[in-house]
Amino acid sequence: MGIRVNSKISKYFFLTLFITLLAIFTIGCSKQKGEVSSDEDGTEDSAQGEVTIVKIESQSSTIESVMVGGSFWSLNPGGYMEWVRDVPAGTAVGAYRNQDSTESFPAEIKRNALRSSDWARRNFIHVLYNSADYWVQDLFLVIDAKPAVVIGNGAFLYNSATDSASSGRWVAAGTELAVLNSTQTQGDAEQKMTAVSVYLRDYGLIPNKFIPSESISTNKDDITAMHIMQRLGQRSQDGRLLIQDGVVRRELKEVAGRLNISNAVRARINNY
Repeated sequence: MGIRVNSKISKYFFLTLFITLLAIFTIGCSKQKGEVSSDEDGTEDSAQGEVTIVKIESQSSTIESVMVGGSFWSLNPGGYMEWVRDVPAGTAVGAYRNQDSTESFPAEIKRNALRSSDWARRNFIHVLYNSADYWVQDLFLVIDAKPAVVIGNGAFLYNSATDSASSGRWVAAGTELAVLNSTQTQGDAEQKMTAVSVYLRDYGLIPNKFIPSESISTNKDDITAMHIMQRLGQRSQDGRLLIQDGVVRRELKEVAGRLNISNAVRARINNY
């Protein structure tokens, strides 16, 4: 006997499936052994050999930190760093506290460690993510920070909370950055400023700058909604939208709109 499927249930089943696949695409999957990807510093990384991931149960010895790009790496038995997978900017991790009393850096760090992909030397910081043990290049990690996203129409970065002139560097709406926990929001009554660090492809890591507080959000739902809107705006090399189906686009906008988002992000969704 055939089974009749309610069309509305089917519709939301496929929408849920699509969003799940979209999330997987955003986070990125581990590459197969031997594949090569371009690293943000202009070198190439390839996964070689077997990767061992150590499970960690305690997070008490870590510092709240944020990945602003880059990749996860594993320390192999030979003492070299093996590539594991790329990491989206804005990923929250815990950086292990440095137990070496002779080392002033706050997190556990291996300086001049060799990458097995190209034998280049980099500084790597020990981190915890989803109860798994990894290493990340220091260029892509902001210590003692929380994830945030640029909202509204974007904003300029400033060299200090009291500067009247910007640093000349613009960060677009949807850019993931790290809000520094160690510096309180500053500025006058007219414009509050927040200390941030961000990685921009044209400049590299830009640490310890200030941005108008109203231009960013640390709300997780705001970050998720901005990610959805970014996906809707993505285009192929020939200029075509990657997600063209009108029904899917409308449903994704509705999903973003049902989140607990700020008025600024909701206005952006409504005007998209």
